[in-house]
Amino acid sequence: MIGSLANTLLREIPGHLLAGVASGEYRVSGSIIQSVTSGRIVGHLQETSALSSLLSSGPLALPQLAFEAVSVVQNEQIKAAIAVVQSLQVANLALSGISIGVSIAGTALLARRIARVEQKVDAILPGLAAIARGIEGLRTERIAEDFTRLRTLADQVEEAWLPSATNTEWMAIARDSHFLADSFERRARDLGDAGDRLCGEPFADAYALASGLRITARLAAGQDDMARQAATARTHTLLALGEPVRLARLALAAEPEADLAATPQWQERMDRRTEDFRTIVKSVRERELAAAASVETLEELARQEISGRDWLEASRSEDSSPLLFLPVGPFELQGETQ
Repeated sequence: MIGSLANTLLREIPGHLLAGVASGEYRVSGSIIQSVTSGRIVGHLQETSALSSLLSSGPLALPQLAFEAVSVVQNEQIKAAIAVVQSLQVANLALSGISIGVSIAGTALLARRIARVEQKVDAILPGLAAIARGIEGLRTERIAEDFTRLRTLADQVEEAWLPSATNTEWMAIARDSHFLADSFERRARDLGDAGDRLCGEPFADAYALASGLRITARLAAGQDDMARQAATARTHTLLALGEPVRLARLALAAEPEADLAATPQWQERMDRRTEDFRTIVKSVRERELAAAASVETLEELARQEISGRDWLEASRSEDSSPLLFLPVGPFELQGETQ
């Protein structure tokens, strides 16, 4: 690890920030912590191998333990790790499959995240039959093939960290994940053009996963400028894909009977529809925030002259703290300087 990172990166989140998040003074948006009043970013979070372990095979792997694990787990180190994740209110975000910072997840966790998206795709396949007749990329076998490629890339990412690997492997992963991300994006857009944006949501999730691997590969290959460009492009794409997913728009589209508008019966149905869509919309906004936050983090790494590969290696080598914290200067551990 280069000197600037070793001297700056913290394995513990400063206590006053944890308290500030709890009180509402600060908020966590993806991988950044910022002041609620000024919007100023005070630090960046990065998931570690310890968090990946908790999510893939540890207590947090079971959703029902997400908020109970602190009292259930006996190991004090694990208990402390879970408490940090929960106090920063990122437990559900991480469990949903969204990376906190740049993705460094191992094969097991990536496989879980891919499987989660595949389940969403499987749920919509019956409804795609009519649309798929005119769109080659929506054929079931083509979709299955691309998810197989995505799992293969996840395996290759793990292999590329081995001592004998070279930048050639990373660049190949970057190219393949770029192509795969474009394929998933095209499906999401095709479904949007066909008037079914919600059916495109699983493919937007798949796009986020594939493009995240592309960013990781560029950083690992020492191509930090290309990683920043890829992260910015991902954010713009996810914003474009998510733009139609608005709560009022979805609810109104589901209840088009204008002649019943403003009647008690219509309002009751609208309220039910709104609640049905609220979780979906929240997930889309969280995905967009996480992507935008990653861009901010990569820009901060460049500003502090920290190598992206060093950032990834520090995250992968950390096996006790679930999150690393990079302060944004000027910053004091006991409080934010003005």
